Amino acid sequence: MPDSQGLKPYQTVLSAGESEIVISKSRFLGYCLPVSSELAAQEALAQIRKKHFDARHCCYAFRLTGGIARSSDDGEPSGTAGAPILSVLAGANVENVLCAVVRYFGGVLLGTGGLVRAYGKAASEALDHAEIVQIRVCARLSVTVSYSVYQLIEPMIRQKGYPNEAAFTDSVTLKLLLPSEESDAFISAVTAKTDGSAKIEPLGQSLQEYKPKSAG
Repeated sequence: MPDSQGLKPYQTVLSAGESEIVISKSRFLGYCLPVSSELAAQEALAQIRKKHFDARHCCYAFRLTGGIARSSDDGEPSGTAGAPILSVLAGANVENVLCAVVRYFGGVLLGTGGLVRAYGKAASEALDHAEIVQIRVCARLSVTVSYSVYQLIEPMIRQKGYPNEAAFTDSVTLKLLLPSEESDAFISAVTAKTDGSAKIEPLGQSLQEYKPKSAG
């Protein structure tokens, strides 16, 4: 669900994954990688096609945030390559991702069902070898407290694992990052624990990968 600012969490590929399968003498090489726009997807495809200039087909699909999805059979029978690749991406619910499958024809016709299975398998294995990350709606907060109050809230922040930076002057100012859905509860907890003495200032929200710090 989008938040009040229209931001919507999603998952994407952080690092590229590759695959290689051979079916009836045809080689299928899968590439799954992150892209941020249609232009970026086309540029990545151009690089793959350049690398495999001698291949018969370079079929692909990509999904972007905002509901944009494209696919191409690149000369294969309609619906036998781009659609199954796109189905793999949609089934995994990943966005801002491109998956291309290069085919070196081995001389044996696979039929429509065989092609669908081959392209789907190559795409699925490439995605399996990629690193998938959650992009979450995160809130940034500035919390300013006295040194004595800092001693009260620091264990709670450490236990939650919220990434933070602290500036120690005549008081302590923390810049925290936390999942947006936890922001209200955190503010209420800090307010209660500090008897309302904490100065809490929201610094906005953003979409980004969220990695809690180890509580240890």
